[in-house]
Amino acid sequence: MGNLPPKNIFFPQGKIGNLVFYTLNGKTVVRTRPGGTHKNKTHPSKLQLLQREKLKTINQFLKPLKQVLDFGYQEFLTQSKKGIHLAYSELNHKGYNHDRNPKIDPAFLKISKGSLLEPQNAFFERVDSGIRIHWSNNSDEGKSKSSDEAFIVLYQPEAEKYIWIKDQFKRSDGLAEINLSEANSNFPWHIYFAFSQFNSWKKSYTLSNSIYLGKLVL
Repeated sequence: MGNLPPKNIFFPQGKIGNLVFYTLNGKTVVRTRPGGTHKNKTHPSKLQLLQREKLKTINQFLKPLKQVLDFGYQEFLTQSKKGIHLAYSELNHKGYNHDRNPKIDPAFLKISKGSLLEPQNAFFERVDSGIRIHWSNNSDEGKSKSSDEAFIVLYQPEAEKYIWIKDQFKRSDGLAEINLSEANSNFPWHIYFAFSQFNSWKKSYTLSNSIYLGKLVL
C-alpha cells in the first residue's frame, strides 16, 4: 500500500489492472489486488492428490475407534487434539503406503499411549470359544500395580466394527479369555493390548503404550 504524492491533480478511483485506488483519511491510496484462487486449489499436483488420499484413508480407518482412542490417549488430549489426531501421527509416518492394498497396515495402530509399563511377553491363541491372551505378571515393576486393568480391543476395519474388553482382567491375572459370539466369528480381528491404571484423586486413567498382538482369523 502507498500514498500518491499530493501534487498530483488527478487521482484515479477504483480498480485499474491489479491496482486498487481509494481515499483514506483524505489521501488517495493505492494497493495491489489480492491474488485469485491459487491454481493448486483447482488443479492440484499429483503429490497433493496423494496427500489428500492419505488423509482421507487414515481418518476413515480411525473414525470407528473414536471413543477407544479418546480413552487411550486421555493423558494427551487438548481442546484441539483428540485421540484420532494423536493416533493419526503413528499411521501417517509408518503405517501407510499408497502402493499397498490395503494401504494401511493395522500393526502400526497405537490405541493408547502413556507412562505405564506395557504388557510383557504377551501373545494370544485361538480356542473354541474365542481367544486366550497370555502375559507376564509384572505387578511389582515401575508404576505397575496388580490392579491395573487390561485394555483390550479387537478391530475389524473393513466392517468398521470393534470389541472393547474392559473392567474384566487385571495385570496380576496374566490371562484373559475372551468369548466371541457366533455373530462375531466370521470376522478377522486385529488385536491390541494395553494396561490402564485409575487415579482416584484425578478421576482419570494412566495408560501404557499399546502393543499389537496380531490378526485372528476364525
